Amino acid sequence: MKNLRKIIVLFAVIFITGIAVTVLTVNSSLNKTEVPIKASEVQKDTTYLLKAEKKTETV
Repeated sequence: MKNLRKIIVLFAVIFITGIAVTVLTVNSSLNKTEVPIKASEVQKDTTYLLKAEKKTETV
C-alpha cells in the first residue's frame, strides 16, 4: 500500500510540473511584443488600385 501511495504522489508531481511548465511557456509566448502592420500602407495601396481601376474603365 505504501508503494501505491508513492506511485500516486510521483504521478501527481509529474502532472503538476507539466502543467506549470505549459503555463509558463504559453504565458511567455503571449507576452512577446510584435510590431503591428500599419493600416495606412494598405490603404495607400488600395486607393492606388482603385484609381487605376477607374482609369481603365473610362478608356
